[in-house]
Amino acid sequence: MTAPTPPEAPQKAKPLWLRLLPVLILAAALIAVLASGVWRDLNLETLQENRAALETYVAANLILAVLIYTIVYALAVSISVPGAIWFTIGAGFLFGPIVGTGVAVIGSTIGATIIFIAVRYAFADWARARFGRWVKRLQDGFSSDAFSYVLILRLIPVLPFFGVNIATALLNVPLRAYVLGTLIGVMPLAYVYATVGSTIGRAAGGVPSLLDLLTPELIAAICVFALVGFLPFIYKRITGKKPPVTGGDAA
Repeated sequence: MTAPTPPEAPQKAKPLWLRLLPVLILAAALIAVLASGVWRDLNLETLQENRAALETYVAANLILAVLIYTIVYALAVSISVPGAIWFTIGAGFLFGPIVGTGVAVIGSTIGATIIFIAVRYAFADWARARFGRWVKRLQDGFSSDAFSYVLILRLIPVLPFFGVNIATALLNVPLRAYVLGTLIGVMPLAYVYATVGSTIGRAAGGVPSLLDLLTPELIAAICVFALVGFLPFIYKRITGKKPPVTGGDAA
């Protein structure tokens, strides 16, 4: 007769300082950026003043410029730098609407994922322990269509971008649904602002009005992407099943 297998010992909780370390690093980076005042240079005047030098560098080092810009964009989003919209406009200004959109989408998704993982690692367990019933109720609602909720929050920004990053992390939204929802959800506005930047870059003199840039084609594209967010709800209503993309294991 074999001896019964002893129960596995519960995993020891990680020290508080270790769980907080990623968030503290991001917070320290944000404080350093704010203290330096460099974020105040994120504006149209800076782009116009450095236009010739930037265009020369991009023309000679396109791949490297795209890589560097994407990394800087991701870092800016991960620490929630004020005025990050100018990174998207700048991407269109330097690389054109298509490449600029790609840079903005990839950079913002990477940056949003960094802060999502950091916040969830540090505070998700605390949120469940402190606000257990309330958090559980929200988690149940989110988990049924996590991808759709994240997508809609990105397409229709009722919360600030960094607010969605933090809220979804505390609600333990599956990482795959979060990344896909963010990746697709930021595309429409990224394309709009990259087009704005590209048009500014081509303008010889004055700056075009945003109303002049919101063409019927751009508005139609935004509507199409917004409709995508409701497709999982329609799928579930018709079939009674959750769309495969809304699943995924939490990281």
